[in-house]
Amino acid sequence: MNIGFIGFGNMAKSIAEGLITQKILEKENLVFSTRSQESRLAIEKEWQITGVESNQQVLDHSDIVLLAVKPYQVDRVLKDLSIPQNVLILSIVAGYRSEQLAHYVPAEQFIRTMPNLNAQVNASMTALVDNEHVSLKDMEKAQTIFSAIGEVVVIPEDQLGIFIALAGSSPALVFLFIDVLSRTAVKYGMSKEQATKITAQAVLGSGKTVKEAEESPYNLIDEVSSPGGITVEAVLNLLASDFSSSLIEAVDKMVDKNDSMSKKADE
Repeated sequence: MNIGFIGFGNMAKSIAEGLITQKILEKENLVFSTRSQESRLAIEKEWQITGVESNQQVLDHSDIVLLAVKPYQVDRVLKDLSIPQNVLILSIVAGYRSEQLAHYVPAEQFIRTMPNLNAQVNASMTALVDNEHVSLKDMEKAQTIFSAIGEVVVIPEDQLGIFIALAGSSPALVFLFIDVLSRTAVKYGMSKEQATKITAQAVLGSGKTVKEAEESPYNLIDEVSSPGGITVEAVLNLLASDFSSSLIEAVDKMVDKNDSMSKKADE
């Protein structure tokens, strides 16, 4: 299987590294294009992979192509391409909807995808937008590719806004949570570096516990909360504050913003 990248920025590099590390792809079966010859030559030297001079060459030498350009570049890139019948296009372009892709690519030959920042540590939560026109075999190929950088879910496009809130933007909220806890520990005399390490591992382990547990997150709270203990004191304090309502409002704001951006793109 030959995989090509149109655009080779940070996310594309994370995906390529995951594919190579997981031995899903050999370097000799990877080809890419970039906007400038300078960047192409630098990447070729650093990665020891093959760069080509045009986006069309990527398509002509690949079975699967990841479209990894900026949203404002998509129309210019796609309008000049001739899509071979046997090539599957996986778009990782944020905000560029399936109906827009269908202007340039046959419906049965593309899947819209949404990996997140954590792809850089092979811990992405990636959404594949369900496309009834795509074969089960091609959908499985896409799942295999993105499984190299983390977990994968298939969702309808009308749920992508909530996915972005839960997986695309939420890392920033988690980073804020970690930072606030760490800074509070600094107030009590612990170094920021050590406090951050401790908190980050606690969050990482808690996420794994939730994924593997049969109980709901709410029930897991009871397992940590001893009667009359310090944990239940903290939980009750947060519940009595605006913590829950503020978090709900933050998610609402993200969903609303995504909807407004989509409507603006239609105008």
